[in-house]
Amino acid sequence: MARSFYRPTARAAEPLALRPREASEALGVSLRTLERLTATGEIDSVSIGRCRVYELETLKAYLLSRRESAKGGQS
Repeated sequence: MARSFYRPTARAAEPLALRPREASEALGVSLRTLERLTATGEIDSVSIGRCRVYELETLKAYLLSRRESAKGGQS
């Protein structure tokens, strides 16, 4: 009789950072817009070797700041 072992399915870990194309898609902007936001310092990125990545928390903070500035502009 074959023994059956219960192995819980491994959950994929949520990524800590996204590559530029993934980050631009997550924000809903073009890659060029993301590059411009990075160049102007509106969004921070991290270099790991030759790869540039965008931390999820940084992207979320950027969206929150945009939401707050939009609310402030309305009367």
